[in-house]
Amino acid sequence: MIIGLNTHVSRDGNDYHVQIEDLDDKRELEVRVYLAGQIAFQKRHSYATAVEGLVNPKHIEAAVQEEMAKLFAVVKAAIIKGRIR
Repeated sequence: MIIGLNTHVSRDGNDYHVQIEDLDDKRELEVRVYLAGQIAFQKRHSYATAVEGLVNPKHIEAAVQEEMAKLFAVVKAAIIKGRIR
């Protein structure tokens, strides 16, 4: 299991707290975006396809980290564009 990502993104004076966790047993990443202590966005993203056929734990971890980075880039762009409020 990968611990996850825990960071902040600022937009228009607001601080968005972004958390992404690996739900290893479900082969999903869960992203939550908080604004002023409230969940502004929450979604699960399957990474089953990204790890399909991989056996080596290091390769699986690398694939999950890559999916996490992609998911963060999409969420960050959505925050910057004002799609998550």
